[in-house]
Amino acid sequence: MRNPPESINHLLDTLTNNPSSPSLRIHFPTETVSSPGQHLSTATSATPPSFSVSASALHNLKFPNNDLSPVSSHISNPDDDANKPSTSTKNEGQPDINPLTIPRFLITTLDLDPPFPSFPVLGPILHGMQADLALSTSFTGEDDIDTDKQFIPLERDTRFNLGEDDIGEVAQYMGPSPPGWSEPHRYVCLMWQQPEGLTGDKIREEMGWGGARDGKIGAWERVRFDQGGFEERFGLGEVVAGNYFVC
Repeated sequence: MRNPPESINHLLDTLTNNPSSPSLRIHFPTETVSSPGQHLSTATSATPPSFSVSASALHNLKFPNNDLSPVSSHISNPDDDANKPSTSTKNEGQPDINPLTIPRFLITTLDLDPPFPSFPVLGPILHGMQADLALSTSFTGEDDIDTDKQFIPLERDTRFNLGEDDIGEVAQYMGPSPPGWSEPHRYVCLMWQQPEGLTGDKIREEMGWGGARDGKIGAWERVRFDQGGFEERFGLGEVVAGNYFVC
């Protein structure tokens, strides 16, 4: 495997030292990864996941017009909501917000251990990449992917959906398929705040993945993915949140 970048090492160290408080939850249709290293079957993890992020992981982010309502609504006590003033400072007299300045997030999913954890010469393999994700503004805490009000669901920012071929994935998700005789592989999901002006389309263009908006990329562009180089190329900075499962 390529030498893992500091982002992966730091996340794994953090999750090892604080296994009870992962900052990212990974949601599949029949199971949610809420604990680091949770074991999933290949069938369970075959479809593209959705994600929710801990509100506490977002405390250093900057929001347009200092509007903190997407976060504060998830960290307040619901019993006190009626008695607390809004934390949003936005008002009708302020200028419209440029959509490109609203915090959006990028998540990559990587297999760290191919073909075998003891000999990961093909790793990491890029299993998926989603961009232009925004904090959900329709969270109710009842029917959402995550009913824990401390976690905010992420959803595709539809302002960047430009056609029917757009599936919201920079690199289409590829479900885990480790060799049957292998020990379980680690599949890590890392989340960054996208630098202002960066979109999924720009990533595909600069990576040479073509203009098609269906998320398809070649197998050799996934194998031994240069995650460190990717982060440097797009100025991603520190990881905001992350988690991993094994399969």
